[in-house]
Amino acid sequence: MDKIKKQKKCWLKLKVNGILDDNGNVTYTRIVEAHKFSKEEIYNRALNYFVYNYGSGKSVIQTQDKELGRIVGKGLYDDVHVGISIITTYVDCWHIARVDVKEGRARIIFTLTTYDKKIVGGDGPPSEISLRVEQSFPINPKGNQKTVMGKVFYKSHLSAILSLDAIEKAIKDGNTSKSLEKDDW
Repeated sequence: MDKIKKQKKCWLKLKVNGILDDNGNVTYTRIVEAHKFSKEEIYNRALNYFVYNYGSGKSVIQTQDKELGRIVGKGLYDDVHVGISIITTYVDCWHIARVDVKEGRARIIFTLTTYDKKIVGGDGPPSEISLRVEQSFPINPKGNQKTVMGKVFYKSHLSAILSLDAIEKAIKDGNTSKSLEKDDW
């Protein structure tokens, strides 16, 4: 089976699992059960995740609403893919991470939004382009550079899953370690 067929098969599996939202964005949702924690404790743990991971560089916390129980951050997976041949292609992936908090639980909504692609080499100056994730292969089967963009999507997808896992871990276990975050210090 060639690479394109493998990527299409992988994409169909992901599509069936429901990651495309109503706007065509690639969105992941996870419910985190944390019954032993209050809404405020869960909110503070989630906020600490954002402070540790969205407090520098291009990643930022956009919303902190304690009363509503919502935190939203805009983040960047820098160089999610680097392709080297005659030219070098660097691709970053922007994402939105949102956590909604209730008593004893949280909902994580994580959306891959845009790729920033920079091409260096060849005869001309570097070129840069931004593409919406839904405009690119494999979400758009007619998208350009199927092999490169298939790899970009796959690596972005893996990064999103790791981020979901990290947010869940932060809510359940804290952001450093259980022994360091104990209340009896």
